[in-house]
Amino acid sequence: MNYLNIIYGFMLLTLVACTKQNDSQQTTDSTVALNQHLEGHQHPAGTQYTCPMHPQIVQDAPGSCPICGMDLVPIKKNDATNTSLVLSESQIQLANVTAQPVSTGSIGNSTVLNARLAANQEKAEVISSRVAGRIERLYVKEAGQVVRRGQVLYEIYSESLLTDQQEYLVALQQEQAFPAEKRYTQFRQAAEQKLRLYGMTPAQISLLAKTKTVQSRIPFVAPSGGTVTEIAVSEGQYVAEGALLYRLVNLSQLWVEAELYAGESGYVKVGDRLPVQVVGNEGAQNLTARVAFINPEYQAGSQVLTLRAVLPNPGGQLQPGQQARVTIRHGVQRGLTLPAEAVVRSGEGAVVFVQTDTNTFQPRRVQTGTETDQRVAITGGLTGSETIAMSGAYLLYSEMVLKKGINPFTKQVDTEGVKTTPTIESNPVPVAKNKQPTPVKSANPVNTSTVSPAFKKQLTAVYDASLKLTETLINSDTKKAKAAADEVAKSLSGVDMMQLSGAAHTAWMTQLNAMNTALKSIRLGDDVEKQRMAYARFEDVLYQSVKAFGITEKPVYRQFCPMAQNNKGAYWLSDKKPIRNPYFGEQMLTCGETKEVIQ
Repeated sequence: MNYLNIIYGFMLLTLVACTKQNDSQQTTDSTVALNQHLEGHQHPAGTQYTCPMHPQIVQDAPGSCPICGMDLVPIKKNDATNTSLVLSESQIQLANVTAQPVSTGSIGNSTVLNARLAANQEKAEVISSRVAGRIERLYVKEAGQVVRRGQVLYEIYSESLLTDQQEYLVALQQEQAFPAEKRYTQFRQAAEQKLRLYGMTPAQISLLAKTKTVQSRIPFVAPSGGTVTEIAVSEGQYVAEGALLYRLVNLSQLWVEAELYAGESGYVKVGDRLPVQVVGNEGAQNLTARVAFINPEYQAGSQVLTLRAVLPNPGGQLQPGQQARVTIRHGVQRGLTLPAEAVVRSGEGAVVFVQTDTNTFQPRRVQTGTETDQRVAITGGLTGSETIAMSGAYLLYSEMVLKKGINPFTKQVDTEGVKTTPTIESNPVPVAKNKQPTPVKSANPVNTSTVSPAFKKQLTAVYDASLKLTETLINSDTKKAKAAADEVAKSLSGVDMMQLSGAAHTAWMTQLNAMNTALKSIRLGDDVEKQRMAYARFEDVLYQSVKAFGITEKPVYRQFCPMAQNNKGAYWLSDKKPIRNPYFGEQMLTCGETKEVIQ
């Protein structure tokens, strides 16, 4: 019995030992598998990280984007020979990627001029008294009335006209009494011609011959039709021969008078036809005016020329005094064109994404030409038969950088990370987190030490006024942006250019014209995005002026948003280091970075 118990106990111990060994082996296998799984999700050494919204941010360790605060993501490196990017249907829809064939058309820059409608003085007419006498009655007593040719305007009593009527009746009686005598016929014809010259109509002379009765009050009619603009006489008033009675103007044609800056005068010539948009009449059919005159002299106290164009006005729908906009196109180029958002730019060039198959895109470098706010001319890199991603190109760029680790501009794996911003500028150095901008001294063709303190003070006033304009765009306030642009223009007009000479004077004249043109576009703009486009041009030129001539002792921060202007990027000047983005306002208030500090 004891023997059996011993055998049973030994077998039990053996079973327990085997069970523990199996559990230990399973635990070890599970641990190894878990470690292998975790190792598969760890990023290998040398992995770099970038921001999905700002691909120019490249760091060697995880962290946050110093521009927008988003978490950095690893950059994946793939086979450089495969540069095609395949997207799913959901990705296409979410990214709003649309592809269309390349189109051919004309493209050019445009300048919008502020203008006003005025009466065409070539269609104006003065009605004066043909004889001396007393105005007995006025049939048209209010300015603005429309009169037709032959309509009675006034009646006049004139002693000299009475005498001439008597002379005509005597000559007529003599002609009738002696029909064989030609001289009496000549006397009658001379007397009749005299009455005509004094303003009597053939119908009135015929009535006089028929009734043989002199008319003491002669009605006078309008020699032509038009709108009465002035009445210079009253009933019962005595007038001399030749005295002004009425002014008429024919409004079937109007003048469009616009202001041209010196830099714009070369874009237009007499005979050109220009599109015109009348404020308050935007829904009307397209209006076109023909340039009839360009004043060769500047307006007194200004740097603008007057352009005058003739605008047809059938039906008299338009009135003198209405505000208008005249568009001048220049630098027109014909060829392949694409929407501006279809082209991704950097310091390395420009890239578009060609659709090679269904939902498949491949980057291709192109050369660009003339560019407007909405379209770009393509001068090289495309044959015209391709289908291009017209929207979502920037997202395709980011997808290729983040998922494939390939620089679309070189079509190769970038082992050092993609360090080129897909905008108008190149940023070859990765931005370190919390890195402070380094003050940069300007290297200008103008020696700032020779610029007078008075000129710097005046330029500082322009810069201070521009800060208020920036604030209005941060708040996306169109109306206040117009008012702020007016204030900046007033500050510009207060800058005395005579304090500069030589190359400095020439440079300032160029910058002044460019800034005035941009400010004019802001004042005329009713859409905040168009105002921001003009603001970007203004800020670029203001930066040149501040760098060239300097301002009073205060730091100026030049800041940059890579996503502004359809991902082309745009700058602005600020007196504060914290970012307040005028191109997106509250939507992306802190998106941007300081590129330069001017002191």
